[in-house]
Amino acid sequence: MILAYADVRIDAPGSHCLRCADRHDVLAALYELKAPTGAPLVVLGADVGALSDTDRRALMRRIGFVPANGGLLSNLNGWENISLPVAYHAPQKLEGAFAEVQALLDELGGVDGELLAKLPDDMTLYERRVAAYIRALLESPDLLVVEGADAASRFAEVYHARFPGGTYVELAP
Repeated sequence: MILAYADVRIDAPGSHCLRCADRHDVLAALYELKAPTGAPLVVLGADVGALSDTDRRALMRRIGFVPANGGLLSNLNGWENISLPVAYHAPQKLEGAFAEVQALLDELGGVDGELLAKLPDDMTLYERRVAAYIRALLESPDLLVVEGADAASRFAEVYHARFPGGTYVELAP
């Protein structure tokens, strides 16, 4: 079981598009790893309600998110937004991160070469989402949750090329 909550059920890795009325509840449950309605929540095979705080934090590190608006910090440029989680969680990976980011930008296409120097206010919505997507991929998530639909098919394709056994979930409006 990859994900089970309320009317959402994903049993196998791969790409999944979820259109559900309670998508905000699903996102909240995944962000917090707690079912807001008290319903059972299973993520990557773990019954979240039965996890210790340590196990919950470890599970959270296996999940990546791409918010609809990008979720970037407004006072950091693209590179700083992308590299901040890596610098915090896995500083040893930071040395090779720039080359990996460049490779991902090339694979995705459709973004200005100056994306890494731009502040979020100067980015298009697509560029903010690309930055958030790349930030999430650098964390090597087993489960990637993408809110919204623009560029989702390309995001899914690149995700699966890098993480063939991973689960990509698009939460569509």
